[in-house]
Amino acid sequence: MTNESATSSTRAAGLVTVQLGPDLKREWVQWCADRSLVPGKALRSLVERALADGLELATSRSGEAVRVVVAKQPDRGPKVGREVYFTPSENAAIEAVAKAQGFAFQEWVVAAVRAALAKAPSYGQAELEALTQSNAHMAQVAVDLAALRRQESAGEIAEALGQLEGEIRQHVENVSAAMAQGAQRWQLKV
Repeated sequence: MTNESATSSTRAAGLVTVQLGPDLKREWVQWCADRSLVPGKALRSLVERALADGLELATSRSGEAVRVVVAKQPDRGPKVGREVYFTPSENAAIEAVAKAQGFAFQEWVVAAVRAALAKAPSYGQAELEALTQSNAHMAQVAVDLAALRRQESAGEIAEALGQLEGEIRQHVENVSAAMAQGAQRWQLKV
């Protein structure tokens, strides 16, 4: 490995690529320019601050930050009912979006609240089916790769297939964990 490729692989290990889209990128670059900031450095600073301090959902009138922390255990207590009223246009929009995403009205409202409070994904039926199919396909690919690796005699090919098999297995585990998290009602502490 040359010095250049070693440096580039080390640099790549620390990179995150985010697709902002043209409008959001333009707004971000302008926001940074208005404050004499470099966009990449400003974004890094925001990430560092979020990791160090957490993200506040709101600020009270006294200026105190309200933070919600997702506990490691699901919330198994009795559910609390609330009566919520929506304007006719809000109601119609929720009905349309909930139906399109495979949720019942109330399920969509709960999922939206959970996503806002816990910063955790909530999956509709269509997403769960797609994730389940993807995971089943990836699991079968991992099994096929493992069988192929055992049959191969060339050391490099077997090693590469083993690495690919491990990456696919990790993908399956990550997606399974995300699906489980999205299905749980996690306990929130304010």
